Amino acid sequence: SGVAFALCVGASMVHYAIVHNLRCFCAAALYGGAVVCCLANASAAEPSESAGGGSWHEKTAVDAEPAGESWIGLDGYRRVAALYSGVTWSPIGNLRQDGFRVRAVTGGSLYHYSGLQFDQTSQTPVYNSYLGTGQFLDLLAGWQMSQGGTTIKAFGGYGRISNVTAPLDPEARIAGMARGGKGVLEIWQNWSPAAWTSLDLSAARANTTYSAVLRTGWRIEPDPTSSWSLGPELSQIGNTSSTLRRLGLFVRHETLANEFTVSGGVSRASNDSPMGYLTGQYLRRF
Repeated sequence: SGVAFALCVGASMVHYAIVHNLRCFCAAALYGGAVVCCLANASAAEPSESAGGGSWHEKTAVDAEPAGESWIGLDGYRRVAALYSGVTWSPIGNLRQDGFRVRAVTGGSLYHYSGLQFDQTSQTPVYNSYLGTGQFLDLLAGWQMSQGGTTIKAFGGYGRISNVTAPLDPEARIAGMARGGKGVLEIWQNWSPAAWTSLDLSAARANTTYSAVLRTGWRIEPDPTSSWSLGPELSQIGNTSSTLRRLGLFVRHETLANEFTVSGGVSRASNDSPMGYLTGQYLRRF
């Protein structure tokens, strides 16, 4: 019996587009991610349990393990909503084995901001309101390597970001299309069957965008077939316009094929007051 599946994907992001005017700016979050629809028959719906272990970030030689994973996520905070999706594929071997990887991520955001600006025609301050949209695309290739409880993934490739406001904001510091090279480094460390840490770093030439996300999780009743993790998360995302910092908590449920993560907490952008944030992501291995 074979596996029948349909795969619907969109490609890359881990950035934030930030639009700035005279007295207020709005950060548009576009992190990386992937949309997927996988249909499998009952015998192949779940990966093999033969590899054992308490985490997917462990090496194995079992060829029956999934060769790809895709994800879709949402990110929201004050006057900003973002959707992202992505896919990572191992053309040779499976996800737990060291080797070559390809990745595509895409996303978009919708944001609103307003403030006083100086009108050149009337020579007076005018209160303006703007609706912005952002889009991004990352096409990457890289390598995964593992040693003991440590897994490292390094990617490089092409990144593109675009931002448009309606009406046109003449004082927007980041607008239009930007493109260039992008690098990604992901580190996963299993300290024990119950504890782990992940660090995700990225840097792109487009708008000098960068990001760093640190998480430490504790598994409740560690089980390779189904486990819950929770812990703190800390992140910083920035570009030529501004910086966004976050501190929060996350909860993750992981099975052999699926992974659900929800996080929330407090974030603060440059020259802005603290605000809450909420994110959610679903990942599927296939």
